[in-house]
Amino acid sequence: MMKIMGKLGFLVLFGLLIITTLILPTLARHHHHHHPKDHPHDHHHSKPKDHDHHHHHHHHEDPTSPRIEPHGTHAILTFNDFGPHGDGGGPSECDSRFHPLPEKVIALSTEWYNNGEFCGKRIRITARNGKSTVARVVDECDTRHGCKHNIVDASKNVWHDLGLNTDIGEVPVVWTLA
Repeated sequence: MMKIMGKLGFLVLFGLLIITTLILPTLARHHHHHHPKDHPHDHHHSKPKDHDHHHHHHHHEDPTSPRIEPHGTHAILTFNDFGPHGDGGGPSECDSRFHPLPEKVIALSTEWYNNGEFCGKRIRITARNGKSTVARVVDECDTRHGCKHNIVDASKNVWHDLGLNTDIGEVPVVWTLA
C-alpha cells in the first residue's frame, strides 16, 4: 500500500511541477501583456516608457555610446596627454594640432564625437565628489582602435580641477554641453 502511495505522491508532485514550470509562466506572461493596456495612465508604467526612449536608435545590437542626455550623460573619465610627446599618438583629430598643457582638452568616444560635431565645443565634466570643470573637445577617442564607447579622455589639468589623481585611470563622471 505504501508503495502505491509513494508512487501516487510522486505523480502528484510531478503534476504540480509541470503546472508550475509550464503553465503558470505562460499565464503570468499573458497577464503581463494586458496590464499596460488596462491602465494606460498607471504610474507604474510611466517609467519604462522613458526607457523605451533609449532604444529608439535601431542599432542597439551593436555596442554604441550611451545617448547624449541634455541634463548629463554618464561617462568614464580617462587620462591622456595631448601634447607633442604624449601617448595620444598623432595630433588631434579636430584641428590637426597638439594641445599641450595648460590647455584643458578632451577626446570623446567615436559616436559622441560624431565626425567632429563636438569639435571646439566646451563641455562641463562633473565628478562624483561634486567638483566640475569645463574642457574643450579637440579629439576623437576611436572606438575602432580600442577606445570604449563611453569615454571622456581628458588632459591632466581636467583631472586636477576635479580633485582626481590620474593614477586612478578610470573614474565615472557626468558631462553636459557647457
